[in-house]
Amino acid sequence: MKVLRVLHNLGVGGVQRQLLSLVPHLQKEMEIHVCVLEKGKILEKEFKKLSVQVHHLDMVWKYSPMGIAKLSKVISQERYDLVHIHRMGGIVFPAVVASLGAKVPVLIQHHFLYRWFSKRKLFLEAWATKKAQGLLAVSHPVMEHTCHELGIEARKVGVVYNGIYWNHHSKEPIHPWVVGMVARMVRHKRIDLFLKAAASLCEIFPLLSFVLVGGGEREGRYKKMAQDLRLEEKIVFTGSMISVEDTLSSFALGLLPSENEGFPNTLLEYLSAGIPVVVSSIPQNMEVIEADREGKVAPVGDVGALVSSAAEILSNRALAKKMGIMATRRVKRFSLDHTMKVLLSYYRDFLGDKVPSRSL
Repeated sequence: MKVLRVLHNLGVGGVQRQLLSLVPHLQKEMEIHVCVLEKGKILEKEFKKLSVQVHHLDMVWKYSPMGIAKLSKVISQERYDLVHIHRMGGIVFPAVVASLGAKVPVLIQHHFLYRWFSKRKLFLEAWATKKAQGLLAVSHPVMEHTCHELGIEARKVGVVYNGIYWNHHSKEPIHPWVVGMVARMVRHKRIDLFLKAAASLCEIFPLLSFVLVGGGEREGRYKKMAQDLRLEEKIVFTGSMISVEDTLSSFALGLLPSENEGFPNTLLEYLSAGIPVVVSSIPQNMEVIEADREGKVAPVGDVGALVSSAAEILSNRALAKKMGIMATRRVKRFSLDHTMKVLLSYYRDFLGDKVPSRSL
């Protein structure tokens, strides 16, 4: 079986990193190619190391007839059995039109709770989405939101959680006074809340230090905010990282105060490393952890609750260790092997008799 995965770019993001982790598992069953419609190629070398062919179109305008024709030509010439489009960056409409021209089945995967900025874009996305043979979402909240926004029946959308390679044993943190967060530097991750909480926690625990892993459009703004909060000697900004496992080994506690997520890879990484967590109470986070088992849950936007929950864990090493053990148990539900099996099951359902079962 030959599958083309279409993304907006190969920057360091949760969707791209998840696909990079999944590729070695998928390659046991099929040939995987990647096509990107925008510039942003940081992870291209990593995909090529895995012998994944990468196509570049760099479509400046998503609705460019010439760009759509180029993508259709790629799909036709390579004779793909399935085009799997990742709903990111407004690429669904051009990718679906190109696939229709090449007469190849289409599967669309939704990753976030999107906000539509114009009725025109909403109309085009809804039209294109309904043309697909298969629809997937990374979580139930994303599935429900997609169905509501685009007028799709819930029974037509499957849910495939992200997966992770999990460690078998929880570990004592290398530095018991390090609190960290892994996230892109964008608004909905609410890194501002992390920084405000850090300033308050320093007053309670003078030995604390902090690590922020990730890059993005607001990195400069958050560095300035850290200075204003007098955290410059207390916090390290690592920038974007492809692999975070070694960095996470130093965390005593992981925070994720997001106001919006699709399915949080960061929480899977925390749990895999045996780290207790404090997260915001959005439904997407609650699909990954249970309150008071793997960590604490704070209301969205409530810095005080974030601080008190973190302080409770940091001041009780027995509780932190217990939550770390529960974290490593919980993450077993989200293994990459399980993600691959569920995804292959949906591929079979979508394609039916169009592709011999032995090629799946």
